[in-house]
Amino acid sequence: MTQPSISISVFFDFLCPYAYRTAMWLDQVRDKMVDRDFEINWRYFSLEQVNLPAGSDWKVWEQADEYEHPNPERNGPNQRGLFAFWAAEAARKQGPECFDRFRATLYNARHNPTENRPMNYSNRKLFEQVAAAANLDINRFIQDFHDRSLLEALRRDHEEAIARGIFGVPTIVFDNENAVFLKMDDVPPVEDVLPFFHNLRHSFTGRRWLLEAKRPGA
Repeated sequence: MTQPSISISVFFDFLCPYAYRTAMWLDQVRDKMVDRDFEINWRYFSLEQVNLPAGSDWKVWEQADEYEHPNPERNGPNQRGLFAFWAAEAARKQGPECFDRFRATLYNARHNPTENRPMNYSNRKLFEQVAAAANLDINRFIQDFHDRSLLEALRRDHEEAIARGIFGVPTIVFDNENAVFLKMDDVPPVEDVLPFFHNLRHSFTGRRWLLEAKRPGA
């Protein structure tokens, strides 16, 4: 018998290793969820934007290609996320399967690279290589990757997240209501992929009295 469908939203930033591990885990959850429809809505949340000095009116989605963060000691040239969001939205215009392939390829280029050379997200040309590796229509990708109107998705998602009280990534929203900020030191082992998801979901949708759980020293 088919079980009720599950829909989640995940707010993420490609810069974050915790968001990377969560994405790898949720991709496995999706592959193993054979008894019901399972939808993941990937939403953008900029760590550069949330880490601004108090009172700043700087907006990452309004920046030119070459930009400097108002807090350069914390967000240097190799911690720029604008191109990653922009490129992901360009990939999304080619369909959900293209977006998923690009998302995974872009994450791995930064957090699980070959030859131990993490991708520098401030180099626009490198994103074309990622798009080619993900088998996207490269000419269409390049055109869309220069369309600034696509950055509206980043502004929309980030501001919605702030309105929800979201403060970091990855944050999973169950049933469009119950949100949980998650940090994992590694991707769960295969035998825990589904049990952990169901336990986490039940804890934050069925136990409304649960506000926070944190491991001391972590």
